[in-house]
Amino acid sequence: MNPQENASWPKAVLFDLDGTLIDSVPDLAAAVNQVLEENGHSPLEVSEVRVMIGHGVGKLVERAFAARGVALDDGTLSPLVDRMMHFYMNDLTSRTTMLPGARTTLTAHCRGGVKTGVITNKPQRAAEGIIAHFGLDACIDLVLGGDSVPNKKPHPDLVTTALKRLDVDPADALVVGDSAADVGAARAAGVRVILVEGGYTAEHAGGLGADLTVVTLADLPEAVATLASRT
Repeated sequence: MNPQENASWPKAVLFDLDGTLIDSVPDLAAAVNQVLEENGHSPLEVSEVRVMIGHGVGKLVERAFAARGVALDDGTLSPLVDRMMHFYMNDLTSRTTMLPGARTTLTAHCRGGVKTGVITNKPQRAAEGIIAHFGLDACIDLVLGGDSVPNKKPHPDLVTTALKRLDVDPADALVVGDSAADVGAARAAGVRVILVEGGYTAEHAGGLGADLTVVTLADLPEAVATLASRT
């Protein structure tokens, strides 16, 4: 089943970015490792960084330094976050790839008339740069980064703000993500949620409280059809 075959629900799909549409861990790892090395610490493996992602860049930097035995307070964290963003913005996409089914899924929803948004804890400028790099602009109606609202996921701000701008009721929307933060934001906004397995979390997606999980985004149309049948 594709979006054209179910025009009634959902009217909007809000996708997380990192771990859902793209695999950005190698570029994020490269940036945070540059900050670690500048401060005399050994770099982390990409696999270590993968489970540190979530709740924004500040949390990633905090977790990276904690892995090297360094606890950061607000005064020491902020300049390190700025430094990481300097490195990251200078090399957003050289190692980043789209995840299986992502482009096909976005294109199908676009052609089916479903409003499509990206809601991410990643900063707005970085999210827009990545979406432009992969040529996804035409299929995405709205991009909201974590610095464009007062509170990042799992707070519902990104979800509620996106739906207001898209003029879609929570009952007519779906969030697609990969983490507990996505589930928390969706639930707090009164929106159903599907998780993609294998994202940026140490926890199995099936235990995070989503309505359904899928192995890849290629499986999303079937999951959407299942949820639509429950409306």
